Amino acid sequence: MAGPLAILFWTRNFLVVAVAVFLVAGSCACRRGSNRNTNANASASSSAGESAADKSNREAQALVDQGKEFYKNDQDDQAAQAFQQAIRLSPDLAEAHLRLGMAYAALDKKTEAEEEYKKAAELYRKRVQSDPKDAEGFFNLGLAHSLMHQDEEATRAFRQATRLKPDDEEAFYQLGMSEARLAHYPEAVAAFQKALELDPDDYRATDALETAQEGAKRIKEGKKHAEEMLKKQQENANANGNANSNTKPAQKRNPSKPW
Repeated sequence: MAGPLAILFWTRNFLVVAVAVFLVAGSCACRRGSNRNTNANASASSSAGESAADKSNREAQALVDQGKEFYKNDQDDQAAQAFQQAIRLSPDLAEAHLRLGMAYAALDKKTEAEEEYKKAAELYRKRVQSDPKDAEGFFNLGLAHSLMHQDEEATRAFRQATRLKPDDEEAFYQLGMSEARLAHYPEAVAAFQKALELDPDDYRATDALETAQEGAKRIKEGKKHAEEMLKKQQENANANGNANSNTKPAQKRNPSKPW
């Protein structure tokens, strides 16, 4: 009987262990499924929490990024189409208008480009008014004005961008370019030098610095020449005045009039 009893005892213990393992496995499976459902619900809740405007803005920005790649690869038609789609999704996306203007300019559509630059400038102006510390907003505002050849406005915007973000090499380069177009060569030289401090390998800034230095030299020499000419004119005028005074004939006395 010992044999059968031992077998019965072993069988009962095996069943208990098996049931316990089954319950634990089932519990883990339930928790894993519960976690999966929780994550799915959280994801669905997150998606539901995104507003239609946020979704449009996100999709529009993705189109802008796509258009920028087209533009870099000289696929200007495709770039313009991507920017147009972005504007349809988010009409107030300033970067989309700015980039569309650049694409139009590459396609030699000057009138359309000008209109997009104006829209971009208006939108960026509103943006920096609402957030005066928006360095990127000021930079792009300057770029919009620069593309419209409004160099004084561009200079002000770029200068503010460099104040807000002193390590922005591109902002200093663009500031130097706008200053140079205004023939503010000493200011341009300072901006290009700062750009090269931040990025010594920027060949654009190196070339522009040399040009600005030559312009500053011409201005200095021209000013010196003008001062020398003015000084000579004054000396000649004084010499002629003295000569006329010395050679002036003596006035004859009229006998009929008393002294």
